[in-house]
Amino acid sequence: MERLYFTWEKGPAILNPVDDADFGFFISPENNNWTLAEPSQVADFFVDGSKMSKEDFESKFGIIGKDLPEIPAVKI
Repeated sequence: MERLYFTWEKGPAILNPVDDADFGFFISPENNNWTLAEPSQVADFFVDGSKMSKEDFESKFGIIGKDLPEIPAVKI
C-alpha cells in the first residue's frame, strides 16, 4: 500500500504503510512533531479529514523530511 495524505484538524496527517500494517500520524498545532494516531483518530482522518494528493499535501504543509519532520520508525 502507498502512503496516504490528509488534512485533519487543520494540520497534516498521513497513513503510512509499515510491512503488513498501516500507521497513522498527525502533527497538531501545539506540537511540531509527528504523533502516532490511535485507531479512532485514523478512522477520523477519513470522516472529518480530507484526503489529498502528495502534491497538494506538500504544497499546503511542506515536504516530509525537509519542511516537516521525518516519519518516526514504528516497531512491529
